[in-house]
Amino acid sequence: MVFQQQSNVPLWGWADPGSTIKIHTSWNNKTIRAKSDASGKFTAYIETTAAGGPYRVEISASNNIIIENVMLGEVWLCSGQSNMEMPLRGWLPKDSIINSEKEIAEASYPGIRLFNVRNEVAPYPLEKSKGEWKICTPDNAGDFSATAYFFARKLNVVLNVPIGLIQSDWGGTPVESWMPLDYLEKIERFQGVRAEMEKEKEKKDEYPSWIEGMEKYDFSDLSYEEMNNRLDTVVQSFSSFNENDNDWDEHTIPMGIEKHFGPIDPVIWYRKAFNFDGDVNSEYELFLGAVDDLDATFINGVRIGGKAGWLEDRKYPVPAGLLKKGRNVVAVRVMDNAGGGGIYRGEPYIGKGNEIVVSLSGNWKYKMAGCFQDPATFRLFDSHNNLQNYPIPSIHHQSPVVLYNAMIAPLIPYKITGAIWYQGESNVRDPEEYVDLFPLLIEGWRNHWSQGDFPFYFVQIAPFKYKKNTEQEKAAMLREAQRLTMKVTNTGMAVTSDIGNPENIHPANKQDVGKRLALWALNKTYGFDNLVYSGPLYKKMSIEENRIRIYFENTGSGLYTPDNTLTYFEIAGEDGKYYPAEAIIDGEEIVVSSSKVRHPVNVRFGWTDTATPNLFNKEGLPAASFCSETTRQ
Repeated sequence: MVFQQQSNVPLWGWADPGSTIKIHTSWNNKTIRAKSDASGKFTAYIETTAAGGPYRVEISASNNIIIENVMLGEVWLCSGQSNMEMPLRGWLPKDSIINSEKEIAEASYPGIRLFNVRNEVAPYPLEKSKGEWKICTPDNAGDFSATAYFFARKLNVVLNVPIGLIQSDWGGTPVESWMPLDYLEKIERFQGVRAEMEKEKEKKDEYPSWIEGMEKYDFSDLSYEEMNNRLDTVVQSFSSFNENDNDWDEHTIPMGIEKHFGPIDPVIWYRKAFNFDGDVNSEYELFLGAVDDLDATFINGVRIGGKAGWLEDRKYPVPAGLLKKGRNVVAVRVMDNAGGGGIYRGEPYIGKGNEIVVSLSGNWKYKMAGCFQDPATFRLFDSHNNLQNYPIPSIHHQSPVVLYNAMIAPLIPYKITGAIWYQGESNVRDPEEYVDLFPLLIEGWRNHWSQGDFPFYFVQIAPFKYKKNTEQEKAAMLREAQRLTMKVTNTGMAVTSDIGNPENIHPANKQDVGKRLALWALNKTYGFDNLVYSGPLYKKMSIEENRIRIYFENTGSGLYTPDNTLTYFEIAGEDGKYYPAEAIIDGEEIVVSSSKVRHPVNVRFGWTDTATPNLFNKEGLPAASFCSETTRQ
């Protein structure tokens, strides 16, 4: 693990009530003592020296805990949604990282330590989170945040000190999910959240008795193949052709389990009968699409496949003679032991070559056999404790405050240098609200951490076609909300307009994202004053007859464009209608004009969802989009 260097670092835990806890740290050969309260909790503060290691920490009361290979260095919290969550190995085949295999093979950085907080939701702040520290090696780096890894690698190389990364993120989540309740309530729309969470607490209180009433099976230290074999002996099979499924419920496939059942990680049987009138002596294939996490698949009682991996489509050969004229049955046992689950992507079918012979989309029958209490503990349903009396939570990973409660609150007050953040895509629908929400998140985290205005560096969302938008320029407005957030003390924004992919919300170039975040940290946090850390940022404008002159900060060695013509500049007159503008570089400034606007009033830049403008400084860092109207409000 990594403790923050040269600090007074809180270390907390639980022991018998009223115990004396001794903590010995090898870097200074000191022993301190703490006392647990009536609940058993204790907090101690240990002094850390300059960066280095490995060291050893020994904690003793009625038992001993020894932590080996402890480093002193710089600790950063890494949070947000899928672009922060996206691992170094990518989410293949659709979402890849540039040179992923090579990057993973070279990811031997013993001075970088990785802690990944397991995804969880909660209606109230939790005290404990699930996860473990790992050394950055090719075996571990592939499953860790690519953005965070490249950020840490840059810091580790330049600073030559250990770097600790705490990754706490979840794809598809809005900013309000990550906010503490007392700060979210400052927004009128969320003033009823407290009452909603109180109701959810009641359901959470009912859950322990429901789960403890079932038979328990230990799945720890089992591979997915071993889990599948274990399920063969634990769960009743419903694979046969003649299975009586008349009383089973139905839902459509594809569909995520959580979308239909709420937050639960089950083992569930699916069955679908279909008619076949083709050549029974030919070979076919069954396409199921993506299954999360593990499947065992049967046709007419014969097992034809099974595979682990939540992003991989299932396509299994159907041998000649297995299908028969008339009624046939496909049965699939799905195991989901963490996160989302189900047969969730693609339209299932029986096919031959490129031809769909039988579509299997639509309603499938299902029967839930049990669920996982945690990824290693399976509980088997019985007549008393089953899906019918499951105290189904109404909260999910997109609900307000639930990720702060489960995935941020337990980390406090672990000593950190600062935070990096990549999020915003899930709030594109309401950028005006994000103007208020995002600064409140930063303020809330800082105040709850009680570490002052620690550095908070974030990524401006990349160009992307938001097809569900009913209005244009929502993403541009969200980027503007992010830019305006730089008014908050000790924040900084990495711009990605030149390294996005309008066709894919998960751009492959995470190397430059991590590097650009690291440039902010190196300059602003670590004092590399001569380092150019940002592209041009809008400062102000002045009107010169029929032209507008734009002034920038962070021009570095000078403004630059690789092309003959600057793009994505627009100006508007008093009528507020914007027209494309001709733009030229004039020293450290840009001058814009349009023959259609005789008396310009405002200027904007990069103001579309998919804008990829071509203004940089000579260090190659792109200018941030802006609108002079919002700046003056």
